Amino acid sequence: MNKLTEIENQMLRSDLEEFGPGDTVKVFFRVHEGKKEKVQAFQGVCIQIRGSGPNRSFTLRKISQGIGIERIFPLHSPVIEKVEVVRYGKVRRAKLYYLREKVGKGRYVKERVVRKKGDVKKKPKVTAKAVGQEAIEEVSEAAEDVVTKQTPPEAPSKEATDDAATKSGSRGVEEG
Repeated sequence: MNKLTEIENQMLRSDLEEFGPGDTVKVFFRVHEGKKEKVQAFQGVCIQIRGSGPNRSFTLRKISQGIGIERIFPLHSPVIEKVEVVRYGKVRRAKLYYLREKVGKGRYVKERVVRKKGDVKKKPKVTAKAVGQEAIEEVSEAAEDVVTKQTPPEAPSKEATDDAATKSGSRGVEEG
């Protein structure tokens, strides 16, 4: 192998998240201001990726206060702290220069739904027949519970009714 390609392969970064044109990306990069160093974020739509190896770079575009701003980042630069993909875009081109002329809602890229490896699969399809059967089973279980938990009310004895009739009047109000 060529010595130059060996050195270039050592310089490549593998810790960055993969993305492509049309994806909305947030890049955290280091900025030097005097003697201080801080991490700053730039979020925009990736409109192009060009180059290969250590020369690979990407361009992000965002609209700030009605003005379009594009910034080019070298992908394997040590200045880049991390790269986050905010949303994946559904596009059919590698270079999205046409977004420069778009205004308003037309400048948005359609979102692509991406499932990651750790995501849970969708629930199985539920048919009306299965739902009806489950409902019948739940109702029958609830009815059985009600029947087993309830005890029949005890009928008052004849003596208790006779005592109540003598103590109170016809309307159940005590006479005194």
